[in-house]
Amino acid sequence: MRSSRPLLLKASILLAFAAVLPEPSRAEEAPQAASQSPQFDRVAIRDAVGKIAAGFRAAYVYPDKASQAAEALEKALSARAYDGLADPDQFARRMEADLRSLTGDNHIFVVRNLRPPAEAAPPPPSDAGFGRVDRLKGNIGYVRLNRFAPPAMFKDAADNALRLVADTDALIFDMRGNRGGHPQSVAYLSSFLLDPTRPVHLASSVWRYKGTSDFRTEEFWTSPTPIHYLDKPVYILVGPETFSSGEGFAYHLQAFKRATIIGAKTKGGAHGTEPDAVVQVGWNIFLAAPNGRSENPVTKSNWDGVGVQPDIASAPDAALEVAIGLASARRPALAGKGGGAVAPQSTWGENGSGN
Repeated sequence: MRSSRPLLLKASILLAFAAVLPEPSRAEEAPQAASQSPQFDRVAIRDAVGKIAAGFRAAYVYPDKASQAAEALEKALSARAYDGLADPDQFARRMEADLRSLTGDNHIFVVRNLRPPAEAAPPPPSDAGFGRVDRLKGNIGYVRLNRFAPPAMFKDAADNALRLVADTDALIFDMRGNRGGHPQSVAYLSSFLLDPTRPVHLASSVWRYKGTSDFRTEEFWTSPTPIHYLDKPVYILVGPETFSSGEGFAYHLQAFKRATIIGAKTKGGAHGTEPDAVVQVGWNIFLAAPNGRSENPVTKSNWDGVGVQPDIASAPDAALEVAIGLASARRPALAGKGGGAVAPQSTWGENGSGN
């Protein structure tokens, strides 16, 4: 059944925690926070590890793996492996590293001074994630998308971007630096490329109810768009920095055989965290224990831990030229127009606004 639920608070965290928690923020805020924290001694460490283990056991998307990881933390604590981590920031980094190592899940975060989504600084009004929209030499469309912004911001920008490349002979989406965002925006961008006569079930998110072994499913479907890009080749560029929903866009369209993926294996993060799966540990330390996973209706699986495997392997910095070459070869008319080199005919600049 197609979900018609409105956009909720969880959408600011859903499959995108990495995008809203950049690593530098920890170091920048650490000195002030540490000075305001009580003594982080062995008693405090024991209490913090206990809360992290309990929170992870209750919320993590795979209950069996959650119990195993929690037990491993508790055994390490008993073996005094965490003695000496008197600095809360050092402790948070160690907890995050241990949990990621135990699970292979890069969507796990243990951070300090987490701002609630409602208090986070909003992005610039013009930043809908579109870094560049071009028409390359040879009538090849090019869209570089840095993130999947919230749907309210994303939709109009996507409409404008696709209008600019609608009459090209091939289309390249550059996701090499895309670290995630909102799955509803992934579904909307995919809508331009898939059957416009009916809704297409693009993906689902499977969520664990906290403290139980029960789950619920939320579905993401394509929706009407003002224009369509059909029956023409689509290429998606990926690399090691492509993460979360950036990977999802490539993975789902690859599964539907609507796009050719070019580049290097992606980072491999297909999980998400709802607000009630964020555990406040104390000392301004927070655990984000992913309680959801993406599921593709075709593969019945996702890319977590393994990454999106490109159809055509290439060094990430060479992927654009590979895509241009393939587009030119597939559409002989492109070669006749001089396709193959990138022409600086940018229609949008770095901020995604029209020139």
